Amino acid sequence: MLIVAPAPLTVQWQEEMREKFDRNFVIYDRETVRTHRKSHPNQNVWKQEDLIITSVDFAKQTTDDPESDRVSVLDALQNLDEEWDVAVFDEAHHLTARRSSDDSIERTQRYQVGAAVADNSDALLLLTGTPHKGKSDQFYFLVSLLDPYRFSHESQISPEALEDLMIRRLKDDMYETDGTRMFPEKNIEALPVEMTREERKLYDDVTEYIREYYNLAQEEENQAAGFTMVIYQKRLVSSIYAIRKSLENRMRAIQNDAVAEDLSDEVQDLIPRYSTEPETLTDAERARVEEALETVTITLNQSQVQQELDRVKQLWQQAKNIETDSKARLLRQFVDRILSEDPDEKILIFTEYTDTLEYLRDEVFADHDVAQVYGDLEQSRRREEMSKFEEEANLMLATDAAQEGLNLQFAHIMVNYDLPWNPIRIDQRMGRLHRYGQEHTVEIRNLFFADTRESEILNLLIEKTNQIESDLGMRSDVLGRVLEDVDLDETIMAAIAEGEPTERVVADIEATIEEKREAIQTVENEFLIRDRFDLSGEDDEILDVIERSQHGEVSEDDIETLVRVFFDEFGGSIKGVRPGPARMEGDVFQLDVPEVLSGNQVARQYPRATFTKDIAMEADDVEFISLDHPLVESLIEFCLDSDRIQGEIATKVAATASRTPGILFNYRLGYVSGAGDVVTEKFVRLYAGPDGSVTTDVPQLSKTVAPSDVSLSHEVDRLSSMAEDLYEAAEMEAWTHVESFAEEARTEREREIEIKREHAERYFEEQIEEWEERLEQYQQRAEQGADMSAPIGNAKQKLESLRREREEELSRLEEEKHVTPQEPELVTAAYVVSPTEAKDE
Repeated sequence: MLIVAPAPLTVQWQEEMREKFDRNFVIYDRETVRTHRKSHPNQNVWKQEDLIITSVDFAKQTTDDPESDRVSVLDALQNLDEEWDVAVFDEAHHLTARRSSDDSIERTQRYQVGAAVADNSDALLLLTGTPHKGKSDQFYFLVSLLDPYRFSHESQISPEALEDLMIRRLKDDMYETDGTRMFPEKNIEALPVEMTREERKLYDDVTEYIREYYNLAQEEENQAAGFTMVIYQKRLVSSIYAIRKSLENRMRAIQNDAVAEDLSDEVQDLIPRYSTEPETLTDAERARVEEALETVTITLNQSQVQQELDRVKQLWQQAKNIETDSKARLLRQFVDRILSEDPDEKILIFTEYTDTLEYLRDEVFADHDVAQVYGDLEQSRRREEMSKFEEEANLMLATDAAQEGLNLQFAHIMVNYDLPWNPIRIDQRMGRLHRYGQEHTVEIRNLFFADTRESEILNLLIEKTNQIESDLGMRSDVLGRVLEDVDLDETIMAAIAEGEPTERVVADIEATIEEKREAIQTVENEFLIRDRFDLSGEDDEILDVIERSQHGEVSEDDIETLVRVFFDEFGGSIKGVRPGPARMEGDVFQLDVPEVLSGNQVARQYPRATFTKDIAMEADDVEFISLDHPLVESLIEFCLDSDRIQGEIATKVAATASRTPGILFNYRLGYVSGAGDVVTEKFVRLYAGPDGSVTTDVPQLSKTVAPSDVSLSHEVDRLSSMAEDLYEAAEMEAWTHVESFAEEARTEREREIEIKREHAERYFEEQIEEWEERLEQYQQRAEQGADMSAPIGNAKQKLESLRREREEELSRLEEEKHVTPQEPELVTAAYVVSPTEAKDE
């Protein structure tokens, strides 16, 4: 299985897969791949692990220079000769391809990653909150990764044609079993802050400094210096402490002659993503960019450098002299009021910058026990801080760099201490609380300095997008689609640099938003599907599946019994270490593994282990012993290492004496597809009675007992003597089931293949017709004297390629129709005896 995600989310994916599915994924990054290639230089690196997580920006690398730190991984991915069983792309809207004006296709390297994985995947899942951002060609190419022959052009896309390719559920369309919304309302209010006279002067003076040097950077086309000024403007409205630190760093860099006119190649490569897609950068990459930008200067003229130093010193002194931060004072008042009404309330406070977080922690809330998460906090510390916020602390301070992976639906009040210039990040902040499991209206408060261009622009955007959400009845992807073509950094800085009246800037943005509103409505009506998820009525089947899964045939008690019986039989030990949390049942044990199992993936000892999932989820240091844990898998494999069932097998006790004795057989059924894939999808339980009859109606069982707990009575003797005959009878019945199963699969496959064949036929027919028309036009122009040899040759080559591809695709689809039953695989067998056959303990 392969999971491709933005770099900041790879660790979160790894932890979630371990916690939710007990699967240990390997994160592929530069160091991991380099190590793998050293140990297996002649093997495709993507074949060396079965469970892989990587970032799309790592996978897209094509550099093959042995002197480079980068490794060429995209070519290896494109030349992989094996299929992924399942491939998942998180934030799949980053896989972008578009049509150029000459109708050629521009495929980004990220899209090439998607295409390479799509070509080598049995199942492909694309996850995104913004599937369609208003560009129909980009949406078409994204959908084509799932089915390249579904549409020959974006004009053919319709909601009806997407029904079996796409599931799209907005928060407003999801309901609980009682008919209430799964996601409650959110209430957003502004908390404007009036500056003091000193704060206004500092704001005006720093803004004037920024305006002057930003304009100079634009004149000299020094992009890096321009970015530096953008950061200063953002930090200015974040907190006085943050801008003071920036001015201090700038002053120190100039004094130490550490300024530079440009950035390193590595930082230059990160700048485009830092500007337009900051969420794709790791914390370390983001810090590298901002640290480098603070040392960039526009010119190295000594006189000008001295002038800047004098000016920065003066601004720094101004900031240092301001004792009271009005925004911090208002925040403290807001928090005090909330906690006076409810001392147990939880409040999440977001800021863009770690400097501002430290100021709030050390100065504003020094008398509070505050939880905190920021970019370079280790994962173990993050978990500790999140637990602290849930159980003890009233306040959590968080930066945007750390927000991914924060699931804090137990709180419902959030304060934006500063407003990111990318409002999508505001939406992402709200998503930390406004998520499944939230039981209250989410209260959002936006703190900002009144009468500043940036604040007025950002507030307008937030108000307008919320209005669009309300008008169109949507929540989820509105903000991303509204701002697709709006460069807020450029808009705000242009307004500041040119002194343009705020009213005019606001009017221009408002007009753009209104245009986007119409485009969004068109996309909703003509391109996207919208599913309703309603557990109160139409989705009862989902609840049935959940209910059955929670009461499966293999319970946690079954696993514990299996391990205990095996350990007793083969010399292992299980010692209680400590009880689980008081609110849960179950204990934590030390497992000393029998020698017959230890080795490979099985440890000799598990110091802290539990058979209870809830305990494992509560404590990171406790190993969860589940059905697919290596210990249990190894144990089962050991027990099944026999070609006969007459040996020492498990014994189960029936709840009543009716229909006993007998033998219970568990079979795995599967089939081989026309493509040669072995598909295993079904288990069947067969019960063979002493009269030789075989049925799927298995007696109710009360418990499993060790062989030593069953007396050697006539029932066990009788079953042992009949085992071979009953096995043959069960085998014949299993064949009947697998043939029926394969026939069902064959019918379903034929239906699916027929749909795919129709799509492929239509696709190739339209493409061939289009190129035949082009060829005819080229030939007509050639007859008129034009030199059309190259276009004619290209058109003929394209037609030949299309016809060949059509035959290959139709042949492949025909092959996929074939289904061949596999020989039933006996997984386990057990004697079933009456209650009187088991010794009383």
